Amino acid sequence: MKSFALLALVFASACHRKEAPPAPAVADLPVVAEEKIGQPGTVDTGTLAQLPNMLGGEAKDRPQTKVSVEHLFSALDAKGIKLVTVAIAVCEYQTHEQAVAGAKMMDARYAKLTPDAVREVNGNTLVTVANASQHRDVRDQVLETFKAL
Repeated sequence: MKSFALLALVFASACHRKEAPPAPAVADLPVVAEEKIGQPGTVDTGTLAQLPNMLGGEAKDRPQTKVSVEHLFSALDAKGIKLVTVAIAVCEYQTHEQAVAGAKMMDARYAKLTPDAVREVNGNTLVTVANASQHRDVRDQVLETFKAL
């Protein structure tokens, strides 16, 4: 009987409890802008908007090369070579020796990250083709085009 009385008292007190105050109206809440800079799907590119100016400044300091990045990509495009299955990186160096040293350093440093990457030097430009062993036809077309320039 005591447990019934205790249970009844708990239920009675729960029923007679004051209602919680209503939530504040939306207009009363402070406005906090959600941080979206650099998040996927956002139109706010933040510092990326400065990229063209930064690259324009970098372009003035680029070394003179036999094969520029633009030259290689134009040649690949002219031959209809699509780079969907491979990734390529093109590095321009001051000298041929620096390009060769860069290739050796990348072979050593990134061997585990991209074990099937293939690198070639033409003049003072180094090209790396990643994912090369799985797409030999594209790899070979890229390297043949690069060497011919």
